[in-house]
Amino acid sequence: MLKYKFRKGQIQNGLAYVLLVKLLCDECGQNVLEKLPEFSYNEYGKPFLKNYPEWFFSISHCQSAVAVALSHSLLGIDIEEITRYKERVAAYVSNDFELKIINDNDHPDEAFIRLWTQKEAVFKYNGTGITDDIKNIINNVDCQIFTERLDNKFISLATNKDCKEKYICKVVTNINDIKFL
Repeated sequence: MLKYKFRKGQIQNGLAYVLLVKLLCDECGQNVLEKLPEFSYNEYGKPFLKNYPEWFFSISHCQSAVAVALSHSLLGIDIEEITRYKERVAAYVSNDFELKIINDNDHPDEAFIRLWTQKEAVFKYNGTGITDDIKNIINNVDCQIFTERLDNKFISLATNKDCKEKYICKVVTNINDIKFL
């Protein structure tokens, strides 16, 4: 939490931890409060729950929201606010087919953020960070992606194609109501 330079990032990270504990309490019972989650990290820096190895989780936050997902299956989540479309950025991270979809859309800003959250969720699902082919990551992965719009944000979740178990998700979308010092 303290690795974040700015106080807002620290608070967002703390809120994500509280949401993770809440999800674990909902699923495992109140004894989670006596055995709080401890993190370990894979060789790429992806965190996992050292003392709850049967659970997978993913955390994301943007300027005004925090999202946490929890499941017995591998997953990745991303949430982003819709911002001004930057064609140069889109060209850097999108393949030709994706660029055509974005640029042909009446709202390229929305189309791009939707696509970006899907890519980021897949990178988190893979657990390697942004190390794979960013332009083709969605085409080269064996997972399913769910995307939803929440007000001025998109949230995407990537999970195992064979996942029949539920995934649990908590999202706080009014983080701007929290006062930052």
